Amino acid sequence: SSEAGEEPTKASPAPTPDPDTVPVPATGPAKDCTKEFCDNQLSPDYLLRYQVNVPDDTTADVCDGCTISMELIYDGEAWVSVALSRNGQMIGSEAVIGLPGDNKVEKYNLGGKSDDAVLPMSESNQTLSDTSIEVKDGQTIMKFTKIMKEAGEIEITPGDNTFLWAYGSSDVLGYHGFTSKSPFELNLSSEAGEEPTKASPAPTPDPDTVPVPATGPAKDCTKEFCDNQLSPDYLLRYQINVPDGTTADVCDGCTISMEMIYSGDAWVSVAFSTDGQMIGSEAVIGLPGDNKVEKYNLGGKSDDAVLPMSESNQTLSDTSIEVKDGQTIMKFTKIMKEAGEIEITPGDNTFLWAYGSSDVLGYHGFTSKSPFELNLSSEAGEEPSKEAAVPAAPTSAS
Repeated sequence: SSEAGEEPTKASPAPTPDPDTVPVPATGPAKDCTKEFCDNQLSPDYLLRYQVNVPDDTTADVCDGCTISMELIYDGEAWVSVALSRNGQMIGSEAVIGLPGDNKVEKYNLGGKSDDAVLPMSESNQTLSDTSIEVKDGQTIMKFTKIMKEAGEIEITPGDNTFLWAYGSSDVLGYHGFTSKSPFELNLSSEAGEEPTKASPAPTPDPDTVPVPATGPAKDCTKEFCDNQLSPDYLLRYQINVPDGTTADVCDGCTISMEMIYSGDAWVSVAFSTDGQMIGSEAVIGLPGDNKVEKYNLGGKSDDAVLPMSESNQTLSDTSIEVKDGQTIMKFTKIMKEAGEIEITPGDNTFLWAYGSSDVLGYHGFTSKSPFELNLSSEAGEEPSKEAAVPAAPTSAS
């Protein structure tokens, strides 16, 4: 809008489940997590309870021989898990997974993203005690006690620890869903439990918490392109085109010109969403190998559910895609309000970004997608462009 670009636009968290921005649990009396269970609300429907068990001959800060007892409570019936990680990424992490259908709670190596790469550890490594999993009153409840320091495994320290949480859509181990997983940090030091635990984004590398770009002169995004650094290697540039007969806030007949610049050679996309989810969203996808920029309906997570819109809906103008100096650059102009499609408003908008690993449309990768918000109102843009913390999870093309 006319004032939208007074400073670069600031993106804010997508409005629906944001598993990487975890709420602070309700406050209460200070707890000693070595004497009673402390709670960590990982998501609205997933609760972690834990207690550090300290032997008599050590202290909570040294914690020689300590174990940790955990309870994971999910509001539904499905497999549940918590994993220990060095870097907040799935691959290379070590998980405890509970399968209510098999009545099993075991330790797993997460060797890859496919089901056949998620394998139980050897029998000699299955050292959990007090294990149980049950479905009761509509909740899946997994309990176990784990030795905090085990030879050849990722250590749970009395200080900072990086974990991952996830749950499934059934009791059969498989894909966990777009919003059903996230990294989080947990500090188990003696000072950490004086207040209720707060989960925070994983510290390294977190592709969904993108740094604020350096500030520059205030911009009017109706007169020049404004920038939004979606990830370290993916930049959105956009300008709102306002016809003479309207205003930037009303925006009758407005269009938006977008440029997506990816540091690599691959398909690229941006999608328009009502809820921050892939399914049901509408995307613009650029395929450099085919030299095509088209609108798509995202009907599902499989490749065959990501389909170009009908010819009558292919209303983009000024389209181009090229690979130049190692960058994929897609450009297009889109009508902001089109009959039967998700509207781009002069206020809050929820978008998705994604890019692939090649110029053939397919799976975009674990960290190569995210929802984000963009406010195009006259009040927006008073702060530099900032990507919101939102989790990435594997799907097909959004």
